[in-house]
Amino acid sequence: MKSRWRLITTIGLMIFFLIGHTIGSLTRKDLKLENSMQTLQAMEKTLVELPGGLSNHTVDDFYQGMSLSLDISILLVIGILTICLADGQLPVRPKSKILLFAFFWTTCVSIISFCYIFPVPAFTCLFTAILLAIEWYIVNFKSERI
Repeated sequence: MKSRWRLITTIGLMIFFLIGHTIGSLTRKDLKLENSMQTLQAMEKTLVELPGGLSNHTVDDFYQGMSLSLDISILLVIGILTICLADGQLPVRPKSKILLFAFFWTTCVSIISFCYIFPVPAFTCLFTAILLAIEWYIVNFKSERI
């Protein structure tokens, strides 16, 4: 199958993103600047204010939870792309929908990453989205309809 290299590359890019994000999450408290350390200390002490009152969790807890949520969603996208790659009998229509989902996710993460000046994940997701768009086009318009 000629398109396998695109899916393998997208899975590789997402694994790279997952590893980088996980390392970044685990080392985010290794700070050297005094301003950054003060900000982190404030995050660790400040409880989150919710509409019903104060939460039992700090801003730092929420930040860590959002980071873990992104790791889980990256794993989900890797799993979805692996299904597309491994299941050679997957009909065109479901595969197309799966590719569109992955394309939408990677495009959104790329845009958000560019907005918040995270260039490595931004370009990683951008390249992944381009490959997924090409794969989606080929699946929809170049392959035989089942």
